[in-house]
Amino acid sequence: MERSRALAASLAASLAFAANAMAASAPQTDASRLAGQYAQWAGGQSNADALVAGLRTGTPVTLVTNGADRSVSIAGFTPTGPMSYGAVGNALNNAQRSLSRLGITHPSAEQIQAALIGGEIATASGSVVPVKGSVAARGGTGPVASR
Repeated sequence: MERSRALAASLAASLAFAANAMAASAPQTDASRLAGQYAQWAGGQSNADALVAGLRTGTPVTLVTNGADRSVSIAGFTPTGPMSYGAVGNALNNAQRSLSRLGITHPSAEQIQAALIGGEIATASGSVVPVKGSVAARGGTGPVASR
C-alpha cells in the first residue's frame, strides 16, 4: 500500500512537470503574438490585448494611456465586425505607420483611435491633421470617426 502511494505521488509529480514543460514550449497564439508586437506602441499590454481582441471579434475596444506629463487619455470604438488576424495585423501596422509619419511614436489613446477609425490628430507642433483610419467603426460606412 505504501509503495502504491509512493508510485502514485511520483507519477503525479512527473505529470505535473511534463504539463509545465509542454505549456512553456507551446507556440504563441496569433492573438498573443500580435498583442506582444504592439504592446509598447499601444501604451501597454492591456491596450494591445484590447485592440487585438476587439478588432478580431468586432467587440468594443477601450484604450487608456498615460502621458509623460501624467495626463490620462481614454478612447474607445466598436469595429463594424470581426476581422481575421491578418487584417488585424494590417490595421495595427497601418495605424502605427500613419502616426509615425506624423512624428508620433508613443501615441495617446485618442491618437490610436483616430489612426484606426479616422478623425483628427493634434501633432507636437500644435497642428491638427485629419486621418482616414484603417478600419471601419460601427455606425459608419467606412473608416470614419465614430466615438
